Amino acid sequence: MVNPGITRFNITDRLRGRGAWRFIGARKYWPVANALYREIFTELGMPLLPGEETIDCTLAEFEASYDYQLGIDVVLRPQGQGECTLQEKFLFTTFHTVTVEHCQDWLALQPGDWYKLKAQYYFVGYAAREQFNPWMLLDWPRLQRATAQGRVQWHLRGNLKDGAQASFMYVAFNRVPAEAIVACSNRAYSLF
Repeated sequence: MVNPGITRFNITDRLRGRGAWRFIGARKYWPVANALYREIFTELGMPLLPGEETIDCTLAEFEASYDYQLGIDVVLRPQGQGECTLQEKFLFTTFHTVTVEHCQDWLALQPGDWYKLKAQYYFVGYAAREQFNPWMLLDWPRLQRATAQGRVQWHLRGNLKDGAQASFMYVAFNRVPAEAIVACSNRAYSLF
């Protein structure tokens, strides 16, 4: 059997806590994101293989797999090529920033994706009315290099909403270097 063009991971355990709505809400946007990834990679001359799959796993299996250890939410497979990995952040706010988890628990200083993200691409999309607007797909290693060179000024902020204990790094869309942007919505582009 040929691998599908898009593979996602779905935690089958019941998500608990006041922030669980974010994960449940994000699932509704998976088809929107999948269609967008297909469009983007076709425009890049790297059309994805046909088909999509979701791999169901328990929370324990998930923690031992892609996302928890490596910060990978999605595996993309362009036609005639290997695999690409992607981390995605669907946000339900009105900000226009690239946001990356700094600490999963800032009180215990438990490192988040900022320290362990191994994905090649990073997608951030602001969810509204069954679409993303604005959105940005980034080349994560290029953005890391620009950060290391001091060309990206990130900011740190804690998140206590819904009882969360995470902190995150963020940078405004219009402060992301052009070479790190793979694609973005017209609205994101207009912020420059």
